Amino acid sequence: MICIRCQKDSKYPERQAAGGRCPGCDKPFAFEPRTGDKMTDKAFQRAIDLVSAEGQVKWGVEHLYFELSRRNKSTTGKALALFFLFILVVSSGVIFPPSLLVSIPTAVVVISFVVRSIGPSLLPRGQFEKMWDRWGQVHGKPKGVIIRKPQETRPARTPESDIGDYSFDRAVICDRARTVDLLLANNFHFENNCAVLSSGGYPQQAFETVRRMLRRNPRLEVFVLHDITPEGCRLAHRLANDPEWFKGTAARIVDVGLRPAHAGPFKALLQPSERGAVGPGGGISAEEARWLSRHTLEIAVIRPEQIVKRLFRAMNRVMATEASTAPLPGRDPQARLRAGATGGTAAVAGAAAITPAMAMAEQEELARQQKKAAATNDTSGHDEGWGFELDFDSFSSDADASDGGADSFG
Repeated sequence: MICIRCQKDSKYPERQAAGGRCPGCDKPFAFEPRTGDKMTDKAFQRAIDLVSAEGQVKWGVEHLYFELSRRNKSTTGKALALFFLFILVVSSGVIFPPSLLVSIPTAVVVISFVVRSIGPSLLPRGQFEKMWDRWGQVHGKPKGVIIRKPQETRPARTPESDIGDYSFDRAVICDRARTVDLLLANNFHFENNCAVLSSGGYPQQAFETVRRMLRRNPRLEVFVLHDITPEGCRLAHRLANDPEWFKGTAARIVDVGLRPAHAGPFKALLQPSERGAVGPGGGISAEEARWLSRHTLEIAVIRPEQIVKRLFRAMNRVMATEASTAPLPGRDPQARLRAGATGGTAAVAGAAAITPAMAMAEQEELARQQKKAAATNDTSGHDEGWGFELDFDSFSSDADASDGGADSFG
């Protein structure tokens, strides 16, 4: 096992003789797989490197939990693998005579079953908490982990007459305070000149003041970011139809996700629904309701770097659409599914540099989205006048890739 401090590779008897410490630098190990721990210090550190994008991104403990769960192979799969090895030995005729050999078709079925079974599975939360505490005792709290500051209970005071002088043209509304923490800690609000709030009133001190500011902005674009839960998938509908939010305003509301359509790459990290049957409506299609009756999925399964990048992509896609269709003001509030063309990496101010080719690509993408919605009766909800749009592409099937909350689960 390699020490993450001095890089010495030591054998178990050496570590045991040193009292669980590295024979090279005499520093303690946090974990010892030979005595039952799930992983080595090096594997735990690698998971931290991945969720922090090698130290470039702030992250929450919940992201580390799901990253480690990716590395947690199911015990069922391991048992089946041992069984399969036994089958191979039997089939070789080493133990039993050739008359008892397992048929090739049976072996193929067993192989397929084993391959599917040996996959990641969610770590028990209690087990992860013990690992997290042990890591902190031995190595200290990792750099970049988000620690929520105590919240001010007194609301921020802004004179009512001055509210109209300050506003944002864009806002991100999340279902979890932890998601807000992630965006704020990585300065997403500064770099994209947008407000970031949770639907539950976080950050508490500035919440009501900022929400009033947003409601008064006729140019407002709202991007909704949430878990795959009934509450999360209904959040955009709620924002569009709640008088305390944006009902009666000209705000354009885009549901960025996550929704059941985004869950494909994370099947092993799904959690069972505890809500029972979920009914359609309120921004949820019948197909989504069936999925949500069985499963939930937290947005924290996606690495923080990718959450930030894909939200940025969604916001730029909407800007590109606005620039290539109709100028503000004069926006058609009934236009739906206009999000989705070129993505791109232009800065926020770069939407003005839309070329004719980009505009044509946008129109082709719009036609593709509308054709898909008509052919599959998908979950967009635009035909039912739910008052929001869906952006399926920003958190697409490769959202688990990585290029390049708070400090608890509470």
